Amino acid sequence: MGARWARCAALALAWCACAAAPASPPPAPSSAPISCDPLLLKKTPPLPQNVRDYEAAVAQTARALSELVEQGAADEVRAAALARAAARAPLNPPPAAVALGAPQLHLGILYIAEPSRLIIFQQNNSATLQQFWRTLASAWNASLVLWSNAWYSCEGSPGWWGGTAAARGSGTARAAAAIFRRITALPCEEAMYEWLGGPPLCDPVTTDCEAFPSENKDLKLEYNCKCSSGHWHANGGGWIGKSTLSKSGHMKCTPCGLGSNPVACLADAYRASLLAANLAGMLLCLVIGLIIFRKRKCKAVAMSMWTVLEVVLLGAMLMYASAASQYISVARWRCVAGAWLRELGFVACYGSVVLRLWVLLAEFRTRKAHRWTPRDSEVLRIVAAMVLGAACYLSAFTATTACDEDASAGCARAAWHHVTAAAELLLLAAGLRIAHAARNANVPFQERGWLAAALWAEGLCGAAWRAAALAGAAPERSALAAAARAHLSAGAALACVLAPRLWHGYRARSLAQEVSRRGPAEGFGVEGEEEPTSEEVRAELKRLYMQLEILRNQTLRRDNPHISKRRGGRKPPHRRFSLQKKGSREKALQARRGGKNKGGSASAVEASEVGDGSRTPEDSVCSAEGPSHYTDGDTQA
Repeated sequence: MGARWARCAALALAWCACAAAPASPPPAPSSAPISCDPLLLKKTPPLPQNVRDYEAAVAQTARALSELVEQGAADEVRAAALARAAARAPLNPPPAAVALGAPQLHLGILYIAEPSRLIIFQQNNSATLQQFWRTLASAWNASLVLWSNAWYSCEGSPGWWGGTAAARGSGTARAAAAIFRRITALPCEEAMYEWLGGPPLCDPVTTDCEAFPSENKDLKLEYNCKCSSGHWHANGGGWIGKSTLSKSGHMKCTPCGLGSNPVACLADAYRASLLAANLAGMLLCLVIGLIIFRKRKCKAVAMSMWTVLEVVLLGAMLMYASAASQYISVARWRCVAGAWLRELGFVACYGSVVLRLWVLLAEFRTRKAHRWTPRDSEVLRIVAAMVLGAACYLSAFTATTACDEDASAGCARAAWHHVTAAAELLLLAAGLRIAHAARNANVPFQERGWLAAALWAEGLCGAAWRAAALAGAAPERSALAAAARAHLSAGAALACVLAPRLWHGYRARSLAQEVSRRGPAEGFGVEGEEEPTSEEVRAELKRLYMQLEILRNQTLRRDNPHISKRRGGRKPPHRRFSLQKKGSREKALQARRGGKNKGGSASAVEASEVGDGSRTPEDSVCSAEGPSHYTDGDTQA
């Protein structure tokens, strides 16, 4: 039944559109051209920047009319009120006309905003209005919002028109709506050549041409030309009119490169510098990642989970890549690549930072012998789960957001950007809450403070980005804004997460070289030498304490028959010791005495080593390999 109603309605609209217009009085003389037949173009015009808002407005208008039809309250008066309300929608550019239709009720109206006119379909179906009705009827059998081609019309003031239409409801309650806008200028195409007086006098490969309504009575259209992006001309980079081109001849621009005009190619040089900055950031992340991999066994890197640091660098590199993706020529791929690279990089980078703070908090709160410490593999599994969740969200974003082919159009509805920004701020807020809980933890390299500073910097950057978007600046479409955001986000992570560790490694290496350069007899207070600094005094004391510790251990180990050759060796600091049961020392003594009564010296040695299990977990200073724990000066950075 629904399909039958749809076919009947479509046939009714087509028949009405093709019907002859009723007789009307002759028009009053005006300055407009005598013959003003509509000119329908073959290409879809550039879509507005807020294309999603336009589609939402026309769909909502069609749904409202469908509800009136379903309630049995649809008539010309209510439809006209609905059209006037839709024409006042806060869109940019504002709607110039609104059309509503319900063929099963023989209802069709067209409201033109300037000058304000209400046209009833059955009363006025002139040739100048046929394209309005055809645009309204095109969406009857479609479930999506459709955009029509542009056309030239003399309705009101002559000019270019474009529209979008949608139909909602089903069966007898189905209704259609269309919102139209005026277009100032359109790219030149072959269908305009007759009205332009011939092909434009500019190269279609290296120049851009736009056509606009003419003020001359003899011509309906005029055109301007300018050099395309990446090209320059001796007359400058601005628009050049038809009259100027008629005198100077055919216009052809030269590609920017060596020997080009620096003033004319300034915009291209500016874009190239931004792209170079983004690529340099990606190269920097790659170089630092290789350095961390080579130094993964050093103390400054190993204590901070070098695998997590590599994930942070990977996320920073993806954020730099998201800014570089703004230079993709195809708008659809630029939209998708920018969103995926930005969000995956953010989750990998700042998700790892938040998890590192969580590890510090876990170590701070479990100060017992059986201490639980999250390992690198556990942290990496959690990061992988976070990245997988972000990928699912981005899949929904890609499936529901049809990015436009026009480079100046928006990528997605503002709601997607607001939800994404809210999720980012929630992750940063969780990380700051963990950092506040671990504020009393004694962390080397002041790691907690630096990680919290990175979260604060990114939070302020994200809040400023959303404030600019709410103010109407639309930073998602600016290459400069994307590059600035990438450098602030990734730069904060690199500076606050990696710089303290790299500086500690460089400082420790310089102190070690200073200590090794000095001999054991060299000291302070030599004549002609300046007063030593605090760093030099500290380095000298570390060197003396190290020598005393080595001499002490050598003296204790030399010819000492009480040192077991089987025990000893450096124990890793993460070993987990189990406390012995009460009475284990007494059992060991009894075993030793029992071995003596049997006269076996070998069993006595073994019983002695069994009794050693009841000692404290700390390593013995009499170990064959020296002490197991070292100070900062003993370990090479």
